[in-house]
Amino acid sequence: MFYLFKNKKGIAISASKDSLKNYIAGMDNGVDEYVIKNISSSATPTDFLLDKNGNVIFPKNDEVLVLAFQKKLKLKEIDEWTESKITGGFVSEASGEKVTYDSDLETQITMQGIALNVSTPLFAEKYPNGCPVRGVAEGAEGKLVYWLTPEQVMQWLADLSLHIGTCKQAGWAKQAEVEACKTVFEVDSVTLGV
Repeated sequence: MFYLFKNKKGIAISASKDSLKNYIAGMDNGVDEYVIKNISSSATPTDFLLDKNGNVIFPKNDEVLVLAFQKKLKLKEIDEWTESKITGGFVSEASGEKVTYDSDLETQITMQGIALNVSTPLFAEKYPNGCPVRGVAEGAEGKLVYWLTPEQVMQWLADLSLHIGTCKQAGWAKQAEVEACKTVFEVDSVTLGV
């Protein structure tokens, strides 16, 4: 939703009614000389015109705009879905058993930094019993701490990388589905799994 108005100088657009009011108040002409419209449409503000009476002139090919807008919304939803899948945890057998570990961005960065040091004396000094990583074993109800050796840290990181790659590929496939859609119904039919 956005707002637009017309005066003698042309058309102005605002995403907020308050900012539009502030803009009008800052001009030297009175508000009565402006025609203000509240627009809720799939088109962007630059797609509209106002006639001399202040009536909104909608684009001639609104169906194309609606489809483009719906695709844009679905692509945004796919980006969020992909990000959620990436950061929602992953399974690794680096510890010798299937464990679901966190995969949020902070964990990714931390473990990448640790992996850079697995072959150094610093790793042995900081983690003499192995690198502590929390996860939930298959069938368990809560998180436990797993002490990973340098080799296990590298396997953990490889499993994380494969997880991220798989999630991205799933997102790309969904993006391709959306781009190939010819109707809004087809766009709405693109579903995102768990």
